[in-house]
Amino acid sequence: MAASAPVPRHRGLAGAWPLVVLFPLLPLWWALGISGLVLSLCVLPLVAALVLRRRILVPRGFGLYLLFLLWCVFSTTQLTSSRQAFSAGYRGSLYVGAGLLFLYILNAPRSDLSPDRAVRIMASFFVIAVIGGLIGMIVPNISFTTVAQGFMPPSLLADRFVADLVSASTSSGRAFAAYPIYRPKAPFIYANEWGAAYAMTLPFALCAIVKARTKASRDALLIVVMISVFPLVFSLNRGAWLSAVAGVLYATIRLARGRNAQLLRVVAVGSMVLGVLLFITPLGEIVMTRLQNGYGDAHREQLYAESIDLVRASPVLGYGAPVLIEGNLSAGTHGQLWTILVSQGLPGLLAFTAWLLWALWRASRRLPPGHPGDPVVRFWCEVTIVVALVQMPYYDLLPWGLSIAMVAAALAWREELAFVRVVPPPTAEAIASTG
Repeated sequence: MAASAPVPRHRGLAGAWPLVVLFPLLPLWWALGISGLVLSLCVLPLVAALVLRRRILVPRGFGLYLLFLLWCVFSTTQLTSSRQAFSAGYRGSLYVGAGLLFLYILNAPRSDLSPDRAVRIMASFFVIAVIGGLIGMIVPNISFTTVAQGFMPPSLLADRFVADLVSASTSSGRAFAAYPIYRPKAPFIYANEWGAAYAMTLPFALCAIVKARTKASRDALLIVVMISVFPLVFSLNRGAWLSAVAGVLYATIRLARGRNAQLLRVVAVGSMVLGVLLFITPLGEIVMTRLQNGYGDAHREQLYAESIDLVRASPVLGYGAPVLIEGNLSAGTHGQLWTILVSQGLPGLLAFTAWLLWALWRASRRLPPGHPGDPVVRFWCEVTIVVALVQMPYYDLLPWGLSIAMVAAALAWREELAFVRVVPPPTAEAIASTG
């Protein structure tokens, strides 16, 4: 078997450009006020990169996602206002961008984008989220005018959704009068967006710990994961707590069944550290206070009830986008499940969910003995997809969650399709000719 030649560093970076642009550069896009638009802006470059490839692999299961995109087009016939049209166009561009990102990663040669490099890039996104969360804790309630906000006309900024899209602040408002806690959200637009991204990239961080090349890098990541508990608790994101715990529990069960002692130790040690921190610090008290005070529950229940009524009235095509019900309040904006139900109806939700379940099934398939694919990367990508499914009822997967899930699905699928080129032994004629 021939040894693979070292890949030039610039070539690896070129192959990883969509991941680098979307994830490690997030603080730059946040400061410019375009963090929610970056994936949309990458649509054309991703199309160009795929067109330039001689051959594009499109897996059969991806047809479920294409069916969802097609249903998104059909649902636009139900749009009734320019505001809805903008919302549908924005979300549609993110759906398309996420699909293109999947195809790009899946078709990227491992020599250009190795699984280890992709994992490190995604783990760096987790580190960025943790640093942003710590900043939101230490210097809360700080906001500034972004470049995009400065160029935006006042008429557009009057719309709450547009204003949020181009704004930047380190945290959202104070949650409880008894605690000086401001929910951190830097460098994201919303505190829930921060929590969703944290839980979605935690499996990549754990994967990077397992695959760390040096003890120093492994220990540094372990410290980051332990410190991340503080902004996670201060975020007061019950959804992030739920999905992170669900992901860890799923990983623990799968590892216990597979008798993978090394990975199981990593998860067990992390869980023990979390338990100790909650017990010996005020974090546990904050968690209990949040669980006993659902200050946003009534608001969510109202939106869910409105969404159900809307779906009953239009269950097939939906309304093309979330529906404004009063002021700046829109039904279909508090969870990916509800967004798709209201916007694309039941067929859209079935196609979208079926795609994620298909991707999870592919990622969970055991590789045969001797297969060159990386089972560790596949496993943590599987956990990431599980977290995405858990978050669907209460978190919007746009703009980051769906992108992260697509990266995980593509990496897992690509490792299943991995191959090693075997160089045949030289023939007697070849030996004689070289002698």
